[in-house]
Amino acid sequence: MKMNTKELKAEMVRHGYTTPHLANEIGISKKALYCKLSGESHFKLNEIYRVIHVLGLNRDKILAIFFEDQIS
Repeated sequence: MKMNTKELKAEMVRHGYTTPHLANEIGISKKALYCKLSGESHFKLNEIYRVIHVLGLNRDKILAIFFEDQIS
């Protein structure tokens, strides 16, 4: 599954979250989130759910960020 990290980072900025702050809010280490944002590792389903909840993402944003390759 390909993720749109650029869009996720934009949402983080829009909602005032730095990478360390978001990592803390979703319960993972800063290093783990940096790895996910750089494509070195992938988000688990429960982490995706927490990101959606913390950032308040709507359906369109969820699809654009986490399921980009499946809707294009």
